[in-house]
Parts: sequence; structure tokens; C-alpha cells
Amino acid sequence: MRKALLTCDNEPTPVGLVAAVRAAADVERRVQLDKARAVLEWVAARQLPEDRAAEEWADEHLDQMTKDRFGSQALHLAGPGAPVVEEDEAYEIAAALGLSRQSGSRYVGELIELRYRLPRIWSRVTALDLPLWKARKIAAATSTLPEAGAAYVDHQLAWAAARTTLAQIDRTVDEAMVRFAPDLLPEDPFDHRDVIVDLDQAKHGLVSIDALLDLDDALDLEDALRAGAAALKEAGSDDPLGVRRAKALGDLARGQSALDLQTDGVGRRPLVVNVVNGAATCDAFVRPGLPV
Repeated sequence: MRKALLTCDNEPTPVGLVAAVRAAADVERRVQLDKARAVLEWVAARQLPEDRAAEEWADEHLDQMTKDRFGSQALHLAGPGAPVVEEDEAYEIAAALGLSRQSGSRYVGELIELRYRLPRIWSRVTALDLPLWKARKIAAATSTLPEAGAAYVDHQLAWAAARTTLAQIDRTVDEAMVRFAPDLLPEDPFDHRDVIVDLDQAKHGLVSIDALLDLDDALDLEDALRAGAAALKEAGSDDPLGVRRAKALGDLARGQSALDLQTDGVGRRPLVVNVVNGAATCDAFVRPGLPV
């Protein structure tokens, strides 16, 4: 590694410090590439036979699995036509990487997608012309495309992938979806509503929930959580507001009737929902203008 330039007082100069940072970044990129290559060597050595790889494809490939006649699990971690690996072995690699099963499977799947379905983009990565993190963003977006769609994205983006914005990546993938997989398009391609309960990242019995909701649904949820938190306080709970709101959400999930929705609509305001982990503060859960 290059050392920072020194003055007569043996103090590193700004130019030398920048050079040192650049050298460290180069080393990090090469280490990341070496790790990715090692994972792909494992994939090449342990991929299942083609007849297993050709089994019925599921769109939600990180969650859907197929079983062979002996009951072993085959994971489709990348798009159609890419190698398939055994579940247990994939999880072993995830552990070796120091990642959870979900994160490790995602990482391995994105590398498989790059190596086998986006070869032009992968070649830019191996030449150190494209950061691996950005290539993985592209791979994550193409994994649901058919082979022709992935090849289209590979051809369109590879030549300038390092300068391509994330918005341009999304537009190119959307165009490929329209061209090669129109049957996979949602009724509203701009509808990104979703709820993610990150069970794989549970810590101390707590999990994070992230949600993007319709405004009316979000307002009703806010009213229900506010009412539930108030009911718990009236019942004698000394928990902070955020904790009571989290408990109220659990009560909603169990269908408890104490959390009747308020329907008067008074004082409602627009709400962006980014629901909640156990360490969040009360301010994160109170709609502006409402009392605590």
C-alpha cells in the first residue's frame, strides 16, 4: 500500500492522505472481487445437474423451493437458466460469509446472476471498471426477467454501467419487462406497496417491520395504534409510547377487539409509514399535531 507523503515534521500531507485512501479503496475492491470469485468457484463446483436446474421456476425465488424425489431442497437464487444449488450448502456458504441465511442467499444469488446471466456487466466488474455493489444492484433487478430480458439489460447497460444511475437501471429493467415478459407486469407498475417483516434479523426477540401503505390504510393503522396505545395505558401499562404502539400492532395481528378503529376522521394528516423497531423513539410514531 502506498504511504502518505510526509513533511519535514513527519506529518502526512492532504495529498498523501488522499492517495492513502485511494490505495485502501483499491485494496478493498480487489478483496471484494476475490471473495466473489471464490463464491462463484463454489457455485461451479456444487451446482445441481441441469435437470434439477430446469425444474418449475417460481417468481419469488428466494422463498420458493423445489424438491427432488429424495426430498432435498433446490434453491433458485438467480434468474431462469442460472445454476441451482442445494439449500443446506447455500446456507453453509452464507455462514462462512458471516451473513444471515436471507442476506447470504441474496448475495450468492446476485453473484450467480452476474456471472451467468449478465456476463458483459460481470466482465466490467472483474476489470475493476464497475464497483461490485452497483453490479449487484443491477443483478437484483434482473433476477425475475427471462433469459432474453436479462441479456437485453446486459447489452444496454454494460458499456456505461459505471456511470449509469439507479433510476436508469430501473427504467432499463422496466423496458425489458415490457419487451420480454409483459405477463409479469403488475397492473400498476408504479405500485410499490409492500410490508416486510424481517424475521431473519431478529435481535433480542425484536424484529423490524418496514411498510409502504396506501394513505387511507396508513391513516387507519395510525388511528388503531394510537387507540391501542391509549387502551394499554388506561389498563395500567407503564411502557413508553413507542413500546405500547408496538404491542398494539401485535394485538392487531392477533385480532384483539380492544383496538376498534376511530372513524371520525378528525385531525387526520398525511402519513409516511416506516414501522417500527423496539429501539425507536416516541417521536417516530406520533402523527404531527397529535398529543402524546
